[in-house]
Amino acid sequence: MSASVALKTLLAAAALAALPLAASAAGDAEAPDQNLRIQHHVMSIGKDGVQRESRYADLMFRRADTVWIERELPPALRADHDHEASEAKVHIGHSHADNTAAPLWLSRDPAGKVLVNMVLRQQRKLIEVDKANYGNVGYGGSWANAYWLVDPASLPRMKSLGTAGKGVQRYELQQGESTLRIEWDTVGRYARRIEQRNGHGTSLNVMTASSIPAPKTLPWKTADSYERGEYSDLLD
Repeated sequence: MSASVALKTLLAAAALAALPLAASAAGDAEAPDQNLRIQHHVMSIGKDGVQRESRYADLMFRRADTVWIERELPPALRADHDHEASEAKVHIGHSHADNTAAPLWLSRDPAGKVLVNMVLRQQRKLIEVDKANYGNVGYGGSWANAYWLVDPASLPRMKSLGTAGKGVQRYELQQGESTLRIEWDTVGRYARRIEQRNGHGTSLNVMTASSIPAPKTLPWKTADSYERGEYSDLLD
């Protein structure tokens, strides 16, 4: 559900300063609701000359202090996934829970503490994920990157490419042989596009976000009634 390690590293390098927690919380409250389809394209050419590519998309629903991230699956694959999960009849405490493409529900309390939950829909279970296992469920540990798609604190440290036009401000950062470019939606307050490439043309990582209609029912409204457990319950 998250960007590649290379892109995360470059974004971390861009964030040379972090917003104070109080300012960040105020910014969240002012940010408009967003319903986004986030497309990822990762390409690399290895030393063997073989080009490898992967493409996938996530759905993201953002409200004040709440983010839901879910992998978009083709209808046929979604049907197979749901059928397999239903047949498995997994219970909390079983070590073989099917976590493939499980949505993440992130929420933050007034004190700034982030709660990460993995949602097992077919089992109607809500699994709280501890910090040590964030990487196992695709959460990079940065609320700002999840909420805004890039930490706004990193943008002033980047080079502005001209002035904002049509609601978009473009930024660029050179980091060694890599170039990071960001298109920031100044109205919607999220990254419309994040592109990272190396100078040799052998590595490319692109994230593109576009608006989609809001769901009739926000997904966490349903998940909130699920049985609750901890991530350790899924392990042997």
